[in-house]
Amino acid sequence: MSTKLPQELIDMIAQLEANTLLEGLNDPNTRKSPAFLAKVRQFLKDNNFIVTTELEGVKEVVQEASKIPDLVSGDYVN
Repeated sequence: MSTKLPQELIDMIAQLEANTLLEGLNDPNTRKSPAFLAKVRQFLKDNNFIVTTELEGVKEVVQEASKIPDLVSGDYVN
């Protein structure tokens, strides 16, 4: 059995999810969590967001490879 949700409800849920992710990114402890960052990446991927230097307002995309997060333990691999 499938239930059709009103578009307004879907929009509200999406907005709340985006707000929660933004709050987490603004929190110094949460934004360092590999599990949280994986959720942010998944949200961006699911919603077809692409970040490149070709987008307006993006000057440079830097990849930091000196500290790689271990997604199992939460530590970093050097």
